[in-house]
Amino acid sequence: MLKRGKKRDASKAQSKGDERPKKITLNAGNEWEKNVICELSKKRKVLVRNWDGKAVMDIREFYLEDGKEYPTGNGLSFFMNQWKILRDHVDEIDKLMMLHGGDNDLIIEPR
Repeated sequence: MLKRGKKRDASKAQSKGDERPKKITLNAGNEWEKNVICELSKKRKVLVRNWDGKAVMDIREFYLEDGKEYPTGNGLSFFMNQWKILRDHVDEIDKLMMLHGGDNDLIIEPR
C-alpha cells in the first residue's frame, strides 16, 4: 500500500499497453451470452442479468481471447430504479442528441 507522499517504484509499475482487461464473472461459465440484448458496437453489448437477487442492466465492454468473448470490468450497471429513471428521460436525451449533431452517424450516399 502506498503511503502519502511516497512515490511508487517505477520498476513495479506496468505500462498501460501491457495491462490485460480484467475478467468479471457475470454468471457461471458463459451464461451471460444468453442474456445479451443487443450489440452497440464490436466491443460493447447490452445485457440483462441477475445479481444478488436483483435485475441489472449492463452496458459492458468485451474482449476476445482464444476465439471467445469475455466481459471486462469496464462498463455501466443499472439497477431497476436507475434503469427506470434513464428510460423515462429517453425522449429528452434523443432531442438533445439531435440538437448536438446526433444524426452525424447516418451514411448518406452521394447521388
